[in-house]
Amino acid sequence: MGLMISKLKHPFRDFNLESRAHKFISLPDKKPAPRHVKDELDLQRMKKDYPEVFEESLKKNEVLDRHLKDVYVQSTDIPIEPPKRIDPTRPLPQDRQQPEEFLFGHKEPDRIPVGKTTLRQVLKFVSYHQGDPKVHNVKQIAEEHKLSEDLVRNILKYYRVFEVYMPIEKGKTNAKFAGPSNPKVRIIKEERKLIGSFKGKSDKDET
Repeated sequence: MGLMISKLKHPFRDFNLESRAHKFISLPDKKPAPRHVKDELDLQRMKKDYPEVFEESLKKNEVLDRHLKDVYVQSTDIPIEPPKRIDPTRPLPQDRQQPEEFLFGHKEPDRIPVGKTTLRQVLKFVSYHQGDPKVHNVKQIAEEHKLSEDLVRNILKYYRVFEVYMPIEKGKTNAKFAGPSNPKVRIIKEERKLIGSFKGKSDKDET
């Protein structure tokens, strides 16, 4: 209901608004806005208790007006400080280009402590071990990379490098191996229990 009333009142309130505003501004004696009730009571009490002070506040202070006219603001440019000298022993970086992306998402250390290794080295000896575990065994990897045999054994046990098989032709089961140079192939010949719709398959398909 209130929304409908406000929509009806707005056209009457805004009718010829600009003309009425110019007319009010051009009046020589403008009617002041009404004061708050409390302000009006304070003004009446001041007129009654301090009439001299009230009359003095309505008069123009010529001395103060003259002093205000003498006040002016002078703007001056702030001197620019010379750039600070760069300490040659602690130079600031001059290259503001975006750093290049690293292969494994982080910068590899320049110096590897004894007993530690990097992700690149781990992938390297894990791949070699998958290709030829007899040559690249735990002892050989531990001596080459200066690691403990227990650490190398755990890495080789829980981590593997992905092996990729590329199909040769559509519709054939034969595939081309694209992993390590010497892939490890295991043929399972023992009988295994199959579930569901896989019971009809022969054991020769399991590799």
